[in-house]
Amino acid sequence: MAQATRSSSTAHISDDPMENVAHWLQANAKPIVYAVGAAAVVAAAVFVYRSTAETKREKASAALYEAQAPFAQGKFDDAQKALEKVTDRYASTSSGQQAAILLAQVHYEQKKYDDGIKVLEKALGSSTTEFKASMESLIAGGYEMKGDMSKAADHYAKAAAATPFPAEKHAYEASQARSLMAAGKNDEAKTLWESLAQLDGEPVQQEANIRLGELAAKK
Repeated sequence: MAQATRSSSTAHISDDPMENVAHWLQANAKPIVYAVGAAAVVAAAVFVYRSTAETKREKASAALYEAQAPFAQGKFDDAQKALEKVTDRYASTSSGQQAAILLAQVHYEQKKYDDGIKVLEKALGSSTTEFKASMESLIAGGYEMKGDMSKAADHYAKAAAATPFPAEKHAYEASQARSLMAAGKNDEAKTLWESLAQLDGEPVQQEANIRLGELAAKK
């Protein structure tokens, strides 16, 4: 009987392991080149992305620093123009989000509450967790200054939900409860104050008990 033909996968097997490795590399040269090439492309892309992102953050930080000067000097027109550039160009960066907060304050200082709220609502779309609660709180402040206490309460609630810090959460909830009282929504406010009154040792507990007394006196 004729001897079976050896398959190509075992044709070069020998007792020398180094020879076997050499044969395998020769047989799989193209796939290896392709794999190494693809890995190199990915590595290069990651490096370029990180380098670009770092450069962008540095430029954003420098632009924010420059924009803060006219704000600190009370030159609101100049501050607005400078801060708008930062928020437009670097919205996704930490500096861009800080610029949005300052820009809203510029509008508030000029009693342009709707403009300030719009800036913050737009910035929320690209904001990171660390700024979301502050932005919601500042939106609430804008509605307070407009006299819309019901909407202010809504945004204080969002701020409370967004912060990861318990003490800050309780402070936002207290602001929400005050806004609800100012809006005449005493039952909702009472529910919040009752919850806050259970927080033994927290700074907000004393105010919660006082507010509950005020609400009880109104009945």
